[in-house]
Amino acid sequence: MRRRAPRSLLGVTLALVGAIGAITLGSVAVPAPAAHAAHRDAPAGKPTVEVFASGGGVVRDGADVQVSVVIANPSTEAVPAGHVSVAVTTSAIPSTASLSDFTKSPGGRASRSLGSASTAAVPAGGSQVVARLTVPADTLNLPQSAPGVFGLSASVTTSDGPLGAGTGTLVVPDSTPTRVGVAAIMPITVPATGAGLISSTDLATYTASDGVLSRELTIAQQNPELTVGIDPMILVSIRALGQSAPASAREWLTSLADLGNPSFALQYGDADPVLQLQAGLSAPLQPSDFSYAMSPGDFNAPLTVGEPTSTPSPTPTPTSSPTTSTRLPSLAELVGFTYSLDGIAWPASGTVRAADVEKLSAAKLTTTIVSSSNTNATSLSQTPGAALSTDHGDLLVTDDALSTALQAAATATDAADANVASAALNAQLALAAENASSGTVVLASLARSLPTDTARATAALSSAFDSEFSHPATLDQAMSSTPTQGLALVDHQNTNDRLQSARDLLDLAGEHRAGGTPPSDNIATFASVLTTPALLTGDVRARLLDLFSVGWVGSDNWPAAVKKQIDSMHSTVAAVQIVSPGSIRQASRQALIPITVTNKLDHAVDVVLRATPSSYRLTVDSDTTKTIAPGSSAKVLVPVKSQLSNGTVYLGLQLFSSTGVAIGESRTAEIDVHADWEGVGALIFGIIVAGFFGFGLFRTIQRRRREKAEAEAGAAAESDAESDAAEAGDTPGGAPRG
Repeated sequence: MRRRAPRSLLGVTLALVGAIGAITLGSVAVPAPAAHAAHRDAPAGKPTVEVFASGGGVVRDGADVQVSVVIANPSTEAVPAGHVSVAVTTSAIPSTASLSDFTKSPGGRASRSLGSASTAAVPAGGSQVVARLTVPADTLNLPQSAPGVFGLSASVTTSDGPLGAGTGTLVVPDSTPTRVGVAAIMPITVPATGAGLISSTDLATYTASDGVLSRELTIAQQNPELTVGIDPMILVSIRALGQSAPASAREWLTSLADLGNPSFALQYGDADPVLQLQAGLSAPLQPSDFSYAMSPGDFNAPLTVGEPTSTPSPTPTPTSSPTTSTRLPSLAELVGFTYSLDGIAWPASGTVRAADVEKLSAAKLTTTIVSSSNTNATSLSQTPGAALSTDHGDLLVTDDALSTALQAAATATDAADANVASAALNAQLALAAENASSGTVVLASLARSLPTDTARATAALSSAFDSEFSHPATLDQAMSSTPTQGLALVDHQNTNDRLQSARDLLDLAGEHRAGGTPPSDNIATFASVLTTPALLTGDVRARLLDLFSVGWVGSDNWPAAVKKQIDSMHSTVAAVQIVSPGSIRQASRQALIPITVTNKLDHAVDVVLRATPSSYRLTVDSDTTKTIAPGSSAKVLVPVKSQLSNGTVYLGLQLFSSTGVAIGESRTAEIDVHADWEGVGALIFGIIVAGFFGFGLFRTIQRRRREKAEAEAGAAAESDAESDAAEAGDTPGGAPRG
């Protein structure tokens, strides 16, 4: 909150002098003050001037008006005392476009002086009311007989020279002012982070009594006409924690379910659906899986947190005792909510083309909310209503000027800001009513800027709905109102830098888009290394949707968030790798070569290691499959056989998923092959020994056979001799015959 420096006694005295001097006001020409910007939009470090009138700038017949001048000084040097001249336009400002012109260049319209006063000095880094002028009614001379919105300007000069000028408005209501219907929408979101889910710690902070979600819910509860767009990421983040969700978050979700306001679903993470289409998707992404974020121990009972309450039956039906269940809730249970409105898309302001509307309609988002800057509204002479029907689909058009004023009033950081914004809001409402046809309903939106003060936001909405220039209307009434003749969509699109960042994210995630070619190592294909790929792809999808949030628009932090996610995805696809094996000596004919594989993921992976030798000297029997635990490394053994040849063989190594997707970088192992000569030598030696003994045995057998033959031959000869002798002995007388 901006600090307001205390007013000095001199400042009070000067203000009183200025008020007295206001009595002598005259109808004289006033020099054109320099163009200015309100301090919310001023260049950093430069003092700015603001001016507002009491009563929200509404002038009552016969009543004096007090004009206050504020100097905001964010610089490092004090703003010295000086004086201020205050003036009002001589004629009413006819339209919001003319009011915008006056704000940018107040000297462009004829004005008359309302008086001058001294201004107090403002210290460095301070902001304060430096002068107050009371303008008598007769001097002001703005009766109800001449109603309209008049421009108020204040030009400050100090001892250092002209400081600058500020503008405001004075609204003179008709005695019976016309009223325009006002519908309003507000997002229920949290600051975008790119994390894909809200942490338990942040949920506890956001749903505390003064947390942003509690403030948004309170604003909705106090303004039942307000339509809310709800980010499903909030619902999922609470439900995915189950019983471990902060008690305040569960209570908040229950209160949201009981909310009676009209409601519709934003895209998950408040993702911009048009950004995705313009980046090449055929339809906006949807969340796919959240099992990666849930623990079975948190779901010992059925998920009921945040479900809408129902009216109890007069006669309760007896039920059996509850049983515990560790079943994780489904995606439908996590994102489910009872919305009163369906099929609404709310992209960033001023980024929509007719082609986008057609694609959104095809994706069952039949109504697209666009800003009036996305149309030709400023060229029309009347206040355009919210409804716009085109050949491509139905649109709801928010009034930019009214929305800006409502946003400023709802997010004012101090009383001076609130007074300035309140006057601007009344002026916009008065102009809208003045130029609207009967039955017109305009649509105002609270942007993705988060409210800091519930009371101020509620007061701003009450003013928008119930001022003397407006009456409350619903979004249904805005949608069904008669379209304004001549109102048309004017094509705009996201910046090239934003689109290129979105394309880079989609390609690396492996999301198919027109004109895109995902890299080979994208998340979608790499995830096949997991038994359940959704554990990875679901996380990445949620993070991408969070990065596409409308809340990032205009943020200087978005490029860094995109780079962080891209770096994270690169690290993920490189998380499973082969460790370079170096040189390996193989001396046996068959071996199991150990290859180390690392897994840096939080999930187990199933890998197939394929080894391809560079030479016939080595053969690989088969691929090797291995499951590697989360955050660990493991040895994968490759079975190889060597041939009877020495030399160096290079073994190409590549990991694959079970579906055949290459994982990680390929590696090469150098294998020094020494053929199995020891085994061959032993075989030869065995053959020689066997031959030697075989030859000896053969000779022994042959010798024995020869000896036997010789013995048999000798025996036969001896037998023959004995036969011959016997025959000779048988002759008579023993003498030989003759």
